[in-house]
Amino acid sequence: MKNIPRYISAALAGLVLLASTPAVKADPATAGPQFNERGELVRPEDYRSWVFLNTAIGLTYGPNRPPPGAPQAFTSVFVNPKAHAEFQKTGLWPDGTIFALEVRPALTAVSALDGALTQGPRVALEVAVRDSSRYPDGGWSYFSFDPPRDNPTAGFRERAAPFPRTAGCYSCHQKHAAVQWTFTQFYADAFERAKQAGTVRKDYDAARKIEEVGH
Repeated sequence: MKNIPRYISAALAGLVLLASTPAVKADPATAGPQFNERGELVRPEDYRSWVFLNTAIGLTYGPNRPPPGAPQAFTSVFVNPKAHAEFQKTGLWPDGTIFALEVRPALTAVSALDGALTQGPRVALEVAVRDSSRYPDGGWSYFSFDPPRDNPTAGFRERAAPFPRTAGCYSCHQKHAAVQWTFTQFYADAFERAKQAGTVRKDYDAARKIEEVGH
């Protein structure tokens, strides 16, 4: 545990609480977003059985970006299989798409090769949902299941309200995402399918860098 950076210590303290939180299970083939009566998204705890799209390092932003001097973090993205199957047909993400993005610190494993980095425990979980009837101004909404900032030992949230439409993530996705407000350009196989289907936005510029945004 000595090589785990300090910025995740609070999240580690909440792992016991997280382990006791009831998980939302669903058939992976039909899994989709689940909402309560208040419009809050239920945490999809079985997302790691979904289709894996990408793991990157150094793509965290906002409150999940490691502080200066701390190790970088891995981000991994998963999408529900039903939406992925439709995307393979059309090159578009349908209503009912749910992306899960988890953040894990990059650790130097003492028993691994020199310079190797491995993923540590999950410290953040963010989700994107496409539902054009709920979110007619763009079709997408974004959620965070991270522990409350004023109580980081409370564990991951079971429910999450969508970020307000004024949050920076909306304008960032709208401006920089290659396919339907999604960063499909970072998912190599999916991006190839989008190019084949002709669904990459016409003004997408691969050379344009994404500016730092917050929530």
